[in-house]
Amino acid sequence: MTLVRTFLHTCKKHAQKTAVIDQSGETTYDNLLREAQDYTAKLLSEETGGSIGILLPNCKEFVATFYGILMAGKTPVPLNFLLSPEQLMYVIKNADISTIFTNSLFGPQIKNHIRHTFSVEGKRSHISLEESKIRLGDAEDMAALLYTSGTSANPKGVILTHKNFISNLEGCIYAFNFTERDILLGILPLFHTYALTTTLILPISMGATTVYLVRFSAPKVLETIEKYKITSLFAIPSMYRVLLKTAQSAKHDISTLRICTSGGELLPGDVLDAFNRTFPVPLTEGYGLTESTAIVSVNLPKKCKPGSIGPPLRNLEVKIMDDDGKRLPLNKEGEMWVRGPNVMKGYYKLPKETAETITSDGWLKTGDYGRLDEEGFLWITGRKKELIIISGENVSPNEIERVISGHEKIFEVAVIGVPDKVRGEVPKAFIALRENMTCSEEEMKDYCTQRLPHYKVPRYFEFLKELPHGPTGKVLKRALKK
Repeated sequence: MTLVRTFLHTCKKHAQKTAVIDQSGETTYDNLLREAQDYTAKLLSEETGGSIGILLPNCKEFVATFYGILMAGKTPVPLNFLLSPEQLMYVIKNADISTIFTNSLFGPQIKNHIRHTFSVEGKRSHISLEESKIRLGDAEDMAALLYTSGTSANPKGVILTHKNFISNLEGCIYAFNFTERDILLGILPLFHTYALTTTLILPISMGATTVYLVRFSAPKVLETIEKYKITSLFAIPSMYRVLLKTAQSAKHDISTLRICTSGGELLPGDVLDAFNRTFPVPLTEGYGLTESTAIVSVNLPKKCKPGSIGPPLRNLEVKIMDDDGKRLPLNKEGEMWVRGPNVMKGYYKLPKETAETITSDGWLKTGDYGRLDEEGFLWITGRKKELIIISGENVSPNEIERVISGHEKIFEVAVIGVPDKVRGEVPKAFIALRENMTCSEEEMKDYCTQRLPHYKVPRYFEFLKELPHGPTGKVLKRALKK
């Protein structure tokens, strides 16, 4: 199977069903196919290069261009419009992009740097396309070139094949019990692998309906869930935190929701507890990364351990390794390695980094620390690069963050290691308080002392109005270190 074959099959089987709802209205699968074919014909009628950029917000045109590019035998490259201009141009150059599908909002910032900019606005071209010209592709062909967010360095291109996506879809559909009757809400930007897989490729493969919002707004999300009877929501912890504040003051019928999943970064315990008290469906946490085609593991309402990131999908393996490359027993903390048909082909133009990340026998070194328990659930404990080394002891900032986030006055917290002449490093906590709250450093220190070993209690506390966030909503610890 390939994504093109899946798309064509779905459009034929569900021709008159609504595929996408966005701010411009509803689109059936038949109309989506016709629009995608128009983009295919346009690409085949001109010299457009092999990698085609998509610089668009969440909308039906994003879906149509994605499949239109694939049917032309070319590679879609979703572009992160939240990157700085310098990083965006780095990605365009690195990916060898000479053609971009965009709109009037983003077009002006790139038109002088790119050979072809095709606007998705206005009337369609209706260039005729012979069916024999459609490229179905092979399982090992590149299906997308996705760039990491670039919060610590220049973004890296991740090569994902049709096989990568299809395997992750199979694992997700089985785990979530998705069917064509589901209605998904797309609020995460589609340039991110988490969103692209779960709110574009997944629903298209099943013949489900997706409702897209251009930007996140908590009141609009709740209103949309009620209006369109949304069944599935994928978001990040910071979005759920804001949704909670809105839901507590505005009443909406959200009883159709059956799945709410959090990913992208660790879910704070206070958000999980408050969500499960406020919403009619439990919030479950999952884990994944671009290099693994989105999802590695996930909790489900019927198979869930709060605080864990769930059991791995059934069609992949996870093991825990020490720094010497030896496998660790159950409940021992080490680096999580993943193997399966979902693991990327490699980094684009980076053979050295690819060899350092994927072993000769196919294991992906995630760079994340965690443990695997006796029931097969994964527990993430932190990023390998973020570990704080205190007098030779490895300390995960996530453990400290979980404790501090349990304080009733805390809205958000991030912990980093800072240099110390005696211990090498000590923890420092950056804290954003809830509205109209005040808190002293002494109060926080006392709170942590009662709940953490002495050496894990932050030496310093800094209170900020808000924490810096990156393009995908993650707290930018690199900015805090500066």
